[in-house]
Amino acid sequence: MLSPPLPEIFTKVSLKIDHATMKRLKLSTLEGKSVTVEQKDCYFVASGSFKKVEDIFMMCKTEQTPHDKYAVSKSYASAGLRPAQSGSFTQIEPVEVDETVLNYIIEKKSMELDKLKRNAVSINLNKRHVTFSSLTGETIHAQFAREQFITLYQKTATGLQTRTYNVDPENMKRLRAEFPDLLVNTSKYKKGVTLTGSFISLERCEAFLNGTAKRSWQHQTLNKTKHYDTPYKQPEAQENTIDQAIEETCPICLDTINKLECKVLPKCKHCFCKDCLKRAFQLKSACPICGEIYGDLTGTQPKSGTMSVTKDNSSLPGYEKYGTIVINYYLPSGLQGAEHPNPGKTYQGASRIAYLPDSTEGRKVLKLLERAFNQRLTFTIGCSSTTGMNNVVTWNDIHHKTSRSGGPTHYGYPDPDYLKRVQEELKAKGIY
Repeated sequence: MLSPPLPEIFTKVSLKIDHATMKRLKLSTLEGKSVTVEQKDCYFVASGSFKKVEDIFMMCKTEQTPHDKYAVSKSYASAGLRPAQSGSFTQIEPVEVDETVLNYIIEKKSMELDKLKRNAVSINLNKRHVTFSSLTGETIHAQFAREQFITLYQKTATGLQTRTYNVDPENMKRLRAEFPDLLVNTSKYKKGVTLTGSFISLERCEAFLNGTAKRSWQHQTLNKTKHYDTPYKQPEAQENTIDQAIEETCPICLDTINKLECKVLPKCKHCFCKDCLKRAFQLKSACPICGEIYGDLTGTQPKSGTMSVTKDNSSLPGYEKYGTIVINYYLPSGLQGAEHPNPGKTYQGASRIAYLPDSTEGRKVLKLLERAFNQRLTFTIGCSSTTGMNNVVTWNDIHHKTSRSGGPTHYGYPDPDYLKRVQEELKAKGIY
């Protein structure tokens, strides 16, 4: 039985549309699209779910005429996403990935991955990172595909685990048919079969195997680098109580929930058998269905590191009214611990500088970044997406502005949506 689909991490996104495109599109065509449209001085802003805004984006591209093919792209100029010269081959910032998660996406979500290649976007997949390039020179297409891939990756990677079982050939056929959402990997160099999927799917698979094969498996999670501790807010909380849970089926074991053995989570209101939830929380303190986090997450950032903050009077592009917050990170080299990819081996440290505007929102982001650093979520140890070196300190999916200027493609400003985006990334790690 398939587990219920996970909701997307980005529950609300916005699209800037210039007046000319909106005039041809007509405001009335957006009615019933479950989006809100706000008029600014030089453009309109359409806000809603990722899927709804994506549909509007494609409608805008359809409505454009040849002489203004950059109509929608121009609305992104202030964010630094400038269209490249026609006919050039433009590459944008790569996305660092885990090989197992990427293999799961390739095998189990190939249709969703193929959709990202529209508008002449080339996607290069390898073990460590994914790159996006525009074959026509319109950077906005590649940037949009990148954002779609990040949503797909985070949605897929949430709670993804691997377990190894000994399964005979006859049961393997039944297992594949019963659990098509599990990625099955066999190797002649290792005993058993490795299954990759969600906690709920693996628990159901284990229950299936308990009655048909001897249980002999080694259990591990892919949570070594905390890439997968991504919470998802339940859109509409269920008003379950213990009394209402009677006669309900536990989403994990699929047995009827006993009132005396029922546990209703206080924030998301999902209910489970106590023992099932206890096993799930041993892996990650989050709801197995919606990902709502209970308690603080702790990452694998090396413990010996410092984060210092200074301020200066210079301003960042796009924030001319404010000074600048300068963050200095320093993580010395050392030996990897048990939570790292290669315990006992040395790793190379790092020194990084990041910038924030000294505005109200910038100071808010600073406080969140300090919490993330203290919870060891800002960095991890792995392979650098820029140098290709392994066993080095790298960023851990919380993007920083390491340059004062140059726009997003150069990790700098102007980028008016950055403070909002980084708060979404921090929220994905339970920091909000």
